[in-house]
Amino acid sequence: MAIQKVFSVNPAQPDLSVIEQAVSALHEQKIIIYPTDTTYAIAVNALDAIAIQKLFDLKDRPTDKPIHVVVDSLQTAEKFVIVNREAEILSQKFLPGPLTLVLPKRETVPDLLVGGRKTLGIRIPDNQVCRILAQKSGIPFTTTSANISGGKTPYTVDEVMKQFLPQIEQIELIIDQGALERKPPSTLVDLSVNPPKILREGPISNSDIFSVLGE
Repeated sequence: MAIQKVFSVNPAQPDLSVIEQAVSALHEQKIIIYPTDTTYAIAVNALDAIAIQKLFDLKDRPTDKPIHVVVDSLQTAEKFVIVNREAEILSQKFLPGPLTLVLPKRETVPDLLVGGRKTLGIRIPDNQVCRILAQKSGIPFTTTSANISGGKTPYTVDEVMKQFLPQIEQIELIIDQGALERKPPSTLVDLSVNPPKILREGPISNSDIFSVLGE
């Protein structure tokens, strides 16, 4: 990849000109790499089936595996999912943070994104790049680890580029905030079922989730 496509940013105060380039790329069906509060991730416009297919192809990911999205707030999430009381409670306690809330999706969400399921995972990461990108873009964008499907979880841009070297020209832009703290992927909670179900335990423990929910 040409070096000019990798942009270093201050994680506390990211360069808005870099964010604007990333926003433009998302609206043009292009692929970007960005940091989250857990790993480096791949973003495309989560409402655009053509862009989503590019993402599946890049990762060599089976299309029956759903992909989650980043939004800037739970209020924005309501455009794409049906937010219930449990989501509101967990959001107040843990978001922004390393938590994915799986909720019933609305019709505007492409079936390809969710592997034909009726649910969508919502993320509001505790990361300034993510939050500003979500606010400026005005769209939900994908959040899936920036690796080949089944590959090593990336915490640096070098780790991303090693995995995607053969396909590197498919990536429009990389936002580099340096090495991330090596955390596991976000805790994944299915709130579309009763009682809620932990699909993956991450930085937020199962006991923390159910303690807050009072179950």
